[in-house]
Amino acid sequence: MLIYWSMLLWVPLVYIFYSLAHKEEVMLTEYNIQQGIQKKIPIAYAIVVFAYFIFWIGMRKYVADTTAYIGMFNGVSANFSQAWSEIDWEGKNPGFDIFNIIFKCFISQDSQIWLMAIAVISGVCVMVVLRKYSCDFFYSSFLFMSLLTYTWMINGMRQFICVAILFLCCNLIVEGKFIKFTVLVLILSTFHLTALLMIPIYFVTRSRPWDKKIIFFIVAIILICVFAEPFFSGVDSALGNTAYAGATSQFEEDDGVHPLKFLFAAIPPFVAYWKREMLIPYYEKNKLLPICINMSLIAASLYFVGIFTSGILIGRLPIYAEVYNLILIPYLFYICFKKEERVIVKYIFTAVLILYFYLLSVNTGYHSDITGYI
Repeated sequence: MLIYWSMLLWVPLVYIFYSLAHKEEVMLTEYNIQQGIQKKIPIAYAIVVFAYFIFWIGMRKYVADTTAYIGMFNGVSANFSQAWSEIDWEGKNPGFDIFNIIFKCFISQDSQIWLMAIAVISGVCVMVVLRKYSCDFFYSSFLFMSLLTYTWMINGMRQFICVAILFLCCNLIVEGKFIKFTVLVLILSTFHLTALLMIPIYFVTRSRPWDKKIIFFIVAIILICVFAEPFFSGVDSALGNTAYAGATSQFEEDDGVHPLKFLFAAIPPFVAYWKREMLIPYYEKNKLLPICINMSLIAASLYFVGIFTSGILIGRLPIYAEVYNLILIPYLFYICFKKEERVIVKYIFTAVLILYFYLLSVNTGYHSDITGYI
């Protein structure tokens, strides 16, 4: 667990050096937000922050579902023709199989290098988006750790490849490029089928925050929650002859999403609604901001459903929208609270985040053969 704490504390450490060397940029943050100026931090600082995350995540072994993934990769033939003939085109993840075959046959047969490559792809995607769109890259990076978003790169890495790439291409949502976005989603759905969720989400997030589409979405979520069990029983029947047959059986053994996850996911949309009049003038200055608000509401709604249904089945869906909280939360601090209030609110929220990080990661283990850290 010390490795995860070191990753969490690495962000404020780098920020201290940045703030000492770039005092003027730090002081101008609030002014830049008010003027709609998107000021990026030097790329070197972004790389230093995420390189540390990527290193430890890429060096892991025997952590969560990593062991199963390593076994799968080792089972891929190093002979391209043979490996290609063994692809299960009707299975869950033919796209991921193709990626693994190309990697093993033409890049490396070492599973550790493969894990590191996936960590680099996912981590760099998140880093680029936060550097481009966040008004406070360092706090967004801190949220990446403290909200446990990083755990998806360890347990659920196949799905997070989809999440990270779609996050990187969020400009397609902003610019309304539906066809390109849909093609990307369809390609990524061959890595993880849950990526298809982003097609309906595309239409919801492009609407103005709190309009009729959002209300309709909330009503739909509540209805799904009320009729969850019969709904998923129907889904299970529909999937009877597919690779997902029996996917909803975890209702019998799964006690749902942890309420703390819903609580933390609900804070950003609650604040955004409470201070909605203050946020409206910034929608044109930063066109991703209203999308972030809608994404935040979607994530909270899905987590709410997950409390009463399945943490395994439903609990894996919100991450597609939840990553936008990494951008939204710093904006809420700067826009919704006066300077005196902001300091107090930010410190209290940060303290609670650290407690949340401790409570939900206290039993999370870490193992690395190369570094010798267990």
